[in-house]
Amino acid sequence: MESLLATIPEQEFIRSAAARGVAGPPVRVDMHCHSRFSVERIRVPRMIFHPLLEPEESYDMAIARGMDFVTLTDHDTIDGCKALLDRRGDLPNFFFGEEVSVRFPEDRTLIHVNVYDITEREHDEIQRVRDNLYDFVDYVTRIGRLFVLNHMTWNAQHRVLTSRQIETMLRLFPAFEALNGTRSYAHNAFTLRATAGHHKSLVAGSDSHTHRVGTTFTLTFGATVRELLDNVRRGATLPCGEWGTAEKLREDVWLTIQKNVERRVEAASGAWGRFWARRLRQLGRAVYPAACLGYTARQNSLIRGFARELPA
Repeated sequence: MESLLATIPEQEFIRSAAARGVAGPPVRVDMHCHSRFSVERIRVPRMIFHPLLEPEESYDMAIARGMDFVTLTDHDTIDGCKALLDRRGDLPNFFFGEEVSVRFPEDRTLIHVNVYDITEREHDEIQRVRDNLYDFVDYVTRIGRLFVLNHMTWNAQHRVLTSRQIETMLRLFPAFEALNGTRSYAHNAFTLRATAGHHKSLVAGSDSHTHRVGTTFTLTFGATVRELLDNVRRGATLPCGEWGTAEKLREDVWLTIQKNVERRVEAASGAWGRFWARRLRQLGRAVYPAACLGYTARQNSLIRGFARELPA
């Protein structure tokens, strides 16, 4: 898989698309990023945390890094999208997104799917049907919304999917996240290998929970949100930017935990609450360098397992 992430130059991609009659100017968009409205859970009972940035901070960072269009894809909520428009007013270059937790009904395996340009009513229905992958896909297809399978090798159970589940993904999903800015080279290369020859749209996003918004992005075309999303559906896309490393993951985990502990210190009403929050922060500072020990070996082992299950 060594050469799979080698991509064609941006200008060559733009010239090729123009020759094929793709409409609209070339534009950049980070298709996968988060605000503090996203609720994240880690493997500690009752422990939740939130990404670092307010919605407007994520938006401003994306623009500062050269994005022409912006979305937010918080977990199972569009409240961050709504808050951004409440605070900034109408933004013609912004569109709603949501990272939906969707389950295979057969064994409850949970995967993540981004859906774009949805309304509040559609969000409510998506939340109602998301416990059944087939009902979810049927619904978003019927309403004509772009949906993308995120980080193909990730699931909440942290296990290798079966050949049948991989086949189901390749059959049901028209678009895949081929470059995720927090996942390692091997994760991203596997997605490219799995989708090769299946005529899928391929996108990229930072999956930023901290300050990496816009470092990984999709190059496509469009003067409006509708044109952009139509061109993504047609596959007129080029995944661009950075993929993840163990060092990036370690830094993101530490920054996020540190910020959330600081918020708890500020919110603590009593001396004991503040005391234990500070002690937790000190403990985190001491042990966080070990957060990703063995990460690369574990992830490479996981990817080898996926490769064995990849349908011929």
